[in-house]
Amino acid sequence: MRTSLFPPARLLAAAAVVASLTLILGFSSIEAVAAPKDAENFVRERGAEAIAVLSKPGLTDQEYAREFVAFVDRSFDAPAMAQFALGIYWRQANETQRAEFVKLYRDYFINTYSQRFRQFSGERFDVLGVRAVNATENLVQSRIVRPAQAQPINIEWHVREAAGQQRVVDLIIEGLRLGITLRDEFSAVVQQGGLDGLFKALRDKNLTFNRGA
Repeated sequence: MRTSLFPPARLLAAAAVVASLTLILGFSSIEAVAAPKDAENFVRERGAEAIAVLSKPGLTDQEYAREFVAFVDRSFDAPAMAQFALGIYWRQANETQRAEFVKLYRDYFINTYSQRFRQFSGERFDVLGVRAVNATENLVQSRIVRPAQAQPINIEWHVREAAGQQRVVDLIIEGLRLGITLRDEFSAVVQQGGLDGLFKALRDKNLTFNRGA
């Protein structure tokens, strides 16, 4: 059976658009410990950072890479996303393996979306609403309207509050959850080659990115 470390192309492109769109948010009020207003302010700030990165003139590749890494670290909970993506195999991994996988996952996430992030600009972002997932998490519904009459993309932001900080823990793009997509991809690789096989595949992929392929 053929496996791939890549989510569907439309999901990848849409996730990259999310990082580069202009964010103008207005959330409805709901009762939750993780207040929608806090999520609103968090995403607005992250959006302003994304716009600032894109609009910087003469940014070198290295400077851009540093800016994007900082953006991801301030916006996404990579360890939580890595744990979810590894699924049942997280419990089977020892502490050393878990630490290595979190690093490999973070590098893979950054490498994948940093390249696509730079390709987008000029999109319009419309917020459609918000609903509580539980006492610490909210899902924000949105739509990305792209230039040249391209088909809009529906996005949901899964935002979690922990220790007073908001972080994105998943994206649901056109009904397709990024975390589940990667979990299925990784699971298929583990079933064929074990955790070592998955780690090697991620290392190889990250090296390919670093070589500019």
